[in-house]
Amino acid sequence: MQAKLTLLPDRQTVVSAKAAHPAPAHYLLAWTGAVIAAVAALLTACCAVRASTYVVYIALDDPAYDELDKLNGMGLLDDYLSEIRPIARVEAARLTLEAQRNLDEAEQPDALAGVLIRSLREEFHEEIQWLENDHEDNPPTMIHPLERVEAQYIYSSGTRRRFALFSSNPLEYQAQEATPLLANNDGLPTSPGSNEILRISNWAGVGGFLTAYGETSVAGPIVHSPALFEQAWPPGALYNGSPAVTQTSDTNRLRLLRGGVVASIGNQALAFGYQEMGWGTGYFAPLSQGNNARAFPALTFQSVHPRLLPGFLRYLGPFRHQIFVGRLNNGRYAEDLRLTPPLLKNYNYPWISGQVIAFKPLPTFEFGLDHVIMFGGAGNSNYGWTGWLGRATGLNTGNTSQGNTNSRGGVFLKIYLPSLRNTEIYQEILGEDNLSTEFRPVGGALPFLSVSYQGGVYIPRVTADGLTDARFEYALIEPNYSRHDDSLYWAYYGQLMADPIGPDATEIDLSVGRWFNYRYRGDADVFYTERAPNFEIAGLSKERSGGIAIDVMQIPGRFDVQNFSLLGSLRVRAACEYVHDINWMRGTDSVRTMVLISGSLWPAWGSWIWH
Repeated sequence: MQAKLTLLPDRQTVVSAKAAHPAPAHYLLAWTGAVIAAVAALLTACCAVRASTYVVYIALDDPAYDELDKLNGMGLLDDYLSEIRPIARVEAARLTLEAQRNLDEAEQPDALAGVLIRSLREEFHEEIQWLENDHEDNPPTMIHPLERVEAQYIYSSGTRRRFALFSSNPLEYQAQEATPLLANNDGLPTSPGSNEILRISNWAGVGGFLTAYGETSVAGPIVHSPALFEQAWPPGALYNGSPAVTQTSDTNRLRLLRGGVVASIGNQALAFGYQEMGWGTGYFAPLSQGNNARAFPALTFQSVHPRLLPGFLRYLGPFRHQIFVGRLNNGRYAEDLRLTPPLLKNYNYPWISGQVIAFKPLPTFEFGLDHVIMFGGAGNSNYGWTGWLGRATGLNTGNTSQGNTNSRGGVFLKIYLPSLRNTEIYQEILGEDNLSTEFRPVGGALPFLSVSYQGGVYIPRVTADGLTDARFEYALIEPNYSRHDDSLYWAYYGQLMADPIGPDATEIDLSVGRWFNYRYRGDADVFYTERAPNFEIAGLSKERSGGIAIDVMQIPGRFDVQNFSLLGSLRVRAACEYVHDINWMRGTDSVRTMVLISGSLWPAWGSWIWH
């Protein structure tokens, strides 16, 4: 299957078109974030603040999400809104008990569901005890010195993809893959060949409402530091007649992957730190916010459990929300073509603010809205505190003389078909603040500009016993996706922040999964991608690739090592891909391979408690 995407217009056109895009569409996109923020604030005010608990967020690579997705596909979860991640450990515990109740009430027992629920009960046994004993509120001071230890071995070979985010300007900040065929891995640095990674997480709670948690990683080859990769492209390019100064990828071996301090107030959690985010319905890759790049520092406000709204608004069903404000990195170069001669601009440390909200008005229907805006930075902040607040909320984005902005806004939905073995159909549309007349048959009816699409079908019960499932997913990425006419583009330390395929691209995935012995799951994913080149540069060709990935997962299970009780799980991924004209260079083909072996241990003992 192939999809033809129109190439990006020339830079002069993009710059002038952005300044002249229709005001109604521009204001509707800006106001999307304001509406989401206002609704979330109203909902927060309407929810009674009764008590507090400890909120510890679950890493996005935790197998708990796969287990919850499967239980949800079996129809055992009433209000799991998977479009906003991460979720808290106490929320995973609540969902586990919900699945148990629904399974007990089912007409026929389901062996696989029973195994998954037991695994979740063991992983979140402490939080489940709180809920079963009605002690979720105001727990005592406790320390969990070792939540999880994960060791990974990664073998990687083949050319890494580059992403020219806007132009052929070699001084512009370019993005590049961290590891071929291993996207959404928090931007961990690896080198060609063998790599070793160690991840350790822990948490502590004080005063019944305040939590500190963190996960630290050590990544890269043992024998030498992770390799530096030039970000300038094409190689040997000149800028104003002088050799270009290249940018290099972030290769810090020791890194805080995620972590922060969380204050719980009723059903709301206010956190500051480095938190992974996964928004939307995409399974293989997120369209709006994801963990392809490393986490950035942010202040986050979100609900812990789904809740109903007061009054007639309860018909919108259970809802969850997340709001954040953070800052990005420096070294964000771009060439300003509106000046004569063009000058290099660098908006160091721009702000980024976002809002997402999801509802489930019917047992068979979910929908949500999201909005993110990037603004400010050195030389781009000629406004006061009211201007900052207007941009962060989307209420008033000002004008380019005071400071430019770049916005995204999207909608997503999911439909369940119980008569077809609870098949799920999902779709997401994301618009970006760049004017374009590219592929937009559906998005053209919405207040969005450059429009990208992602959607799919998930069949949780290909076989009646639920042991076999299948998924089809596609993505049509618009040429202006993640781009901007200055340095407000969607990359963080050289990694794309959402869909790793990048702009002006197409991807399709078809996967089939099977559970074995109710403990192991194997998946085979066949995928095909296309990436169109920037036509400003002569001699480039469309990049095409195809490949296969095999994944094997063992769900967490308890075992003893000389009476030392542990939970253990295993994950293996092997992938191979052939890429024709990689990075759009004619005659440059690459065979890319990747092998991941990951083992995780959860100590099964309880927290150290002080009463």
